[in-house]
Amino acid sequence: MTPERFYSWWVPRVVAPLAQRLNRPVWTTARRLAGLQWGTLEEVEARALSRLRRLLEHAARHVPHYRNVLADAGTDWRDIKSISDLARIPVSTKRELRGGFPELTTARNLAASRRQSMMTSGSTGLPFEFYWDRSMLPILEGTDRFWLEWNGVSLWHTRVTVASPGYFYKRIQPPRRLQSLSNRIVIGQRTESLPADQITTARFRSMIARVSARGPYFIRGYPGSLASLAAGLAKDGVPLASYPRVVVAVAETLTPANTANLRKTFRCRVANHYSAWEVPQIAHSCADNPDTLHVNSERVIVRVVRADGTDADPGEVGRVVVTDLANYVMPFINYSAGDRAAAGARCPCGRGMPTLARLEGRDTELIRTPEGREVSAGAFGQLLTFVIGIIPYVWEYQAIQTAAGAITLLVVPTSQFTSDFQQLLEDGLEAFLGPNMTVTVEPVATIPVEPSGKRLIVKPLEQTAPGLAD
Repeated sequence: MTPERFYSWWVPRVVAPLAQRLNRPVWTTARRLAGLQWGTLEEVEARALSRLRRLLEHAARHVPHYRNVLADAGTDWRDIKSISDLARIPVSTKRELRGGFPELTTARNLAASRRQSMMTSGSTGLPFEFYWDRSMLPILEGTDRFWLEWNGVSLWHTRVTVASPGYFYKRIQPPRRLQSLSNRIVIGQRTESLPADQITTARFRSMIARVSARGPYFIRGYPGSLASLAAGLAKDGVPLASYPRVVVAVAETLTPANTANLRKTFRCRVANHYSAWEVPQIAHSCADNPDTLHVNSERVIVRVVRADGTDADPGEVGRVVVTDLANYVMPFINYSAGDRAAAGARCPCGRGMPTLARLEGRDTELIRTPEGREVSAGAFGQLLTFVIGIIPYVWEYQAIQTAAGAITLLVVPTSQFTSDFQQLLEDGLEAFLGPNMTVTVEPVATIPVEPSGKRLIVKPLEQTAPGLAD
């Protein structure tokens, strides 16, 4: 009997019922989410509001930062009687929380043993140390399993991770050999990792040949690194031993061009997983409408807000403000990590979870024209893909603002790329960005990653100056 056949019988019939009967939070979380997803939007918001008010009371009593924030705003936590009332609480940023860590940002009534020390990758130029609440770790794992089900993936399918060293699951919970061995034996869980800055097509192909002998697999990684890998695989022209069930893109802006190229190369669906180290598992692609992201409303409240702090309408782009409902050790309430998104409407799939229409990238990934216009990474990708039509000609790209009126667009070309298309690309971008912006398209073999292991879609002027790059 193959591992696939054994575990597909063993886990659903024996392991899962026993774990749920024993009330194991990883398993009960996944089961609870499977049922709650079909609640109405009103039911979902009522549950979130109840959890929000408990968190606000805790933060007001035991976390100096939020006690001060509420006092300065003249707001009492009891005044928050709806999700929209969060607009009455000032937004907290990474810089403010970083300045108060740990004395002002950490709950004083909880034991230090509940603190899981974490740090962001510093991909925005601002590394950030913070605490997770250890009590939420099983919830994170259970939620991960729930979302894998959306993607048609099972626990015993091998996870192939393509990311920078040290930035995935070993950061979430230090590996314990006994637990890892137990998971391998009991539920067939396997993980293979390839650092994004060391991957080659030969190494990847060899890994997939080994993994395929065991059964199905899926890929999870940075979309920029996966796009580079896909370009290399296409150039090699040699089929993989087998193809993944799904590619899950994490940690970077997933452009329409990358989505199309990954679908073509890996012959599977591409899911978008929106997460931040400080507030993980924010949203994930809908199982039925992959261009829409469903907010993880059991763990977070997400608002897309305008510059004046009011809620954006569906389809309108604004700043993402998130509240983590599970972290009591170091709460993140009305927190902005600098991300931008388009607010979503109700999804036709019937799930009650709120939505995001699309992710636009970070506030730091903006092209600024001499006329004062700001173009986000998301808007830039939409233009290249749906207006200019870059997909058949380019594997991946990066826009670098080299001066106030100058953009260099690095492109990794496909075999269909021509000098005529290069000129069309330059003319189209200059027409869009305005008469005072010069665009130079530069074909390259690869686009280098930042020290964090990530790849920016737009590298703004301040990050290209000496000493200010990530």
